[in-house]
Amino acid sequence: MQLILQTFLNSLQNIAIYSMATIGILLILRTSLTTNFAQGMMGTFAAFLASNLVLYVNPAIPFWVAITIGALVAFCIGYAIDAGIIRRGRYVNPFGKQMITMGLMMIFYAIIPPIFSGITMRTPSVPRFSYRNLNFRFLGQDLFITEHAFICVLIAVIGLSLLFAALKFTKWGISLRAIASSETVAQMMGINTKLVTGITWGIAGAFVAIAGCSTAMPLNAAMMAQVQVFAFLACVLGGVTAFWAPIVGCAIIPLLLSYSAVFSPRWATLISFVIIMLIILIRPYGIFGMKFVRKV
Repeated sequence: MQLILQTFLNSLQNIAIYSMATIGILLILRTSLTTNFAQGMMGTFAAFLASNLVLYVNPAIPFWVAITIGALVAFCIGYAIDAGIIRRGRYVNPFGKQMITMGLMMIFYAIIPPIFSGITMRTPSVPRFSYRNLNFRFLGQDLFITEHAFICVLIAVIGLSLLFAALKFTKWGISLRAIASSETVAQMMGINTKLVTGITWGIAGAFVAIAGCSTAMPLNAAMMAQVQVFAFLACVLGGVTAFWAPIVGCAIIPLLLSYSAVFSPRWATLISFVIIMLIILIRPYGIFGMKFVRKV
């Protein structure tokens, strides 16, 4: 029992980080009908920026201020990408838009090292996050979670809760759901689709920026590659017909990897991805996905 519970707690940080990265990918997919391959690089840029602020600009800056600045910069980048590039290619097919974001990913990958050449192989969380264990008892078992993981989970829960509340109760959220259903109909109803999608791209950038700043990986230009891959996989696994569905996929993937490593460390990755592949074969539209049939 202790092993099962502790393994679950050890997976919470990855679940939180993948969830924030995944929701950004899903927001863009539902509004712009494309996948943003530059999403991970936007998070990497924000992590470098936040780390540079803490390590070199002013060491007295609180970590939450640096992360907030990084998220705001990523919001502006996301909005600018939609307004300046994606919207200008609105008649480009989805595959062409994906190639555009792939090009943006390569641009970010090329400019990050020279811009932040002074900080390499450093973690953005080390200067402010504490890695001490928070010990507690649950169901008669002695368990612990690191302070870093606890803060990551707290940030993810608050951020996602606010997002889902906004999707349900705010004008932006209602407009976004209308666009996700049909952009043409949304325009006919008087919705400013350009503004809504621009804000959506910005929010997606802010979420992946927080995810990038929360990771404990050494800073490098490819630090968010695995996070982005798992975020895409979570969308496929959970399904994209509901905004909450990929979050379930974000929980399944780290838990499969963690529990497989407990029982078979050598074959953990293979076992996990075989199980995920079988789930996708059985549910090709995702666990909670639905097949839509268009009648002519």
